Amino acid sequence: MNKQHHFDVIVIGGGHAGIEAATASARIGAKTLLLTISLDQIGTMSCNPAIGGVAKGQLAREVDALGGCMGKLIDQTGIHFRMLNTSKGPAVMSPRAQADKDAYRQAAKLMVEETENLQILQGEVAGLLIEPIQERAALDQELRDADGRYRHPPPLATFVVRGVRTGYGLEVFAPRVVVTTGTFLGGKLHFGDAQLAGGRAGESAALELTNSLARIGLRTGRLKTGTPPRLAGATIDFSGLEEQPGDDNPSPFSYENESVSGPFASCWITRTNPETMRIIAENLERSPVYSGAIAGRGPRYCPSIEDKVKRFPDRQEHQIFLEPEGLNTREYYANGISSSLPFDVQDAFVASIAGLEKAHITRYGYAVEYDFVPPHQCHRTLACRSVDGLYFAGQICGTTGYEEAAAQGLIAGANAALSLRHPEDESKQLILGREQAYIGVLIDDLTTRSTDEPYRMFTSRAEYRLLLRED
Repeated sequence: MNKQHHFDVIVIGGGHAGIEAATASARIGAKTLLLTISLDQIGTMSCNPAIGGVAKGQLAREVDALGGCMGKLIDQTGIHFRMLNTSKGPAVMSPRAQADKDAYRQAAKLMVEETENLQILQGEVAGLLIEPIQERAALDQELRDADGRYRHPPPLATFVVRGVRTGYGLEVFAPRVVVTTGTFLGGKLHFGDAQLAGGRAGESAALELTNSLARIGLRTGRLKTGTPPRLAGATIDFSGLEEQPGDDNPSPFSYENESVSGPFASCWITRTNPETMRIIAENLERSPVYSGAIAGRGPRYCPSIEDKVKRFPDRQEHQIFLEPEGLNTREYYANGISSSLPFDVQDAFVASIAGLEKAHITRYGYAVEYDFVPPHQCHRTLACRSVDGLYFAGQICGTTGYEEAAAQGLIAGANAALSLRHPEDESKQLILGREQAYIGVLIDDLTTRSTDEPYRMFTSRAEYRLLLRED
């Protein structure tokens, strides 16, 4: 077998979890392969072009403290920096920054390419190369129910991973595999009544890998997330909108940087109104969320505009933040009106909003439904309980957000590499406690409590938040 197809660690997926997993593994010294559907989309910001926020900023800072990429990338490509919760004291203050999303993606790809011990390869993973552990075959059968899935995670692994198989038949071997597929695993896009397979608009889904996971007894579920329309800045009337500039002396995310430099850009604030809400309310049955087309649960704390109308029928005003997508584009991200309503309805409700009466939609909002692996099936190292050498990180574990994904990716990638050095000694792996880091809270919540809806980090989840400050 060609030696170039043998690695220590394979990372599947080039999103925020995959970047941190691959670079963490490589920094430890493991020969690492990052395998992703499109090399040109490494580090793409699929939803809002921003890093940080309440509790999320703490996660990004912790990733940086552990040597990760996210803080350095946003300092390099940020165009609008703000410290949130400044009136509430340092325990819950959180940094947030808008990114030039094209610059972020390009910088992320370059950082990956320049990482020693790390190779990249374009291709879709169609399946995992997995073998049963023969002496545990009886245990494997005993724990499965009628549909072939484990009733609960086995006390000992019953399979071992050997590598991956790509869609075009290439087999790549490694004793450790980290799966960071984001929304691509069984992804289905919803645009009003229209549906098509995809992990992101314009990109194909990973459709075969779920079957590979099911065959080894792992339970999977369906989740949903969404994104708002993007608007042509040249058609927005900013004259009556509230400008939101960034901080005068912005704080960097990375501990390696003392400051960040511009150029910078402002965000703008507008609001929905009774007419906006009327248009949406009259068309709720056309939303795939309420027509029954979507089975997966969406994020509770980042609801679509349809959810806001349904859950808060008496509230007529909802803030909308118009966020620049970059310095070399005039597109704006309309934060606050995530929607999968048909295009004609999106046109109508956008035109009802102050400042957007003549705005052109450049990219319509949509919802994406995808498979995830309930994370109680993982150890605190993010290693799969039933398959030796297999790790999961990011949205496949049921989380939402770039920062949550990056944090898990770093832990999974580091532990995949460390476990090669100390396969029988968990004390030599990277495990953070709830009292040590927001990352510890995140992973403890996931692996002990699991989740059946997209999990988002909040300061309120951390009982030691007075100590776990962003500074």
